[in-house]
Amino acid sequence: MAYRNTNDSQTAKDVRADQDSLFEVFERLEAFFQRLEIYTEAALDQKMVDTVMKIMAEVLNIIGIATKNIKQGRMSKSCLYKEVPC
Repeated sequence: MAYRNTNDSQTAKDVRADQDSLFEVFERLEAFFQRLEIYTEAALDQKMVDTVMKIMAEVLNIIGIATKNIKQGRMSKSCLYKEVPC
């Protein structure tokens, strides 16, 4: 039974680390969007609009990668601890 408690404890630590990482990503995105808001309050020329669009595409890509990694991490942990069939 001690083995299961150790696994549960490690799983809880891993989940917390995932949550902390995701929280940090969102904090950084918030700071980025605050700066972007300041930049976009000025009249933007076409080059700047293109740059903002590229940045937004990268932000969405980062969110997608973070989401995928978290989902894969959850699936790996579930498989490791036999919570779900793999």
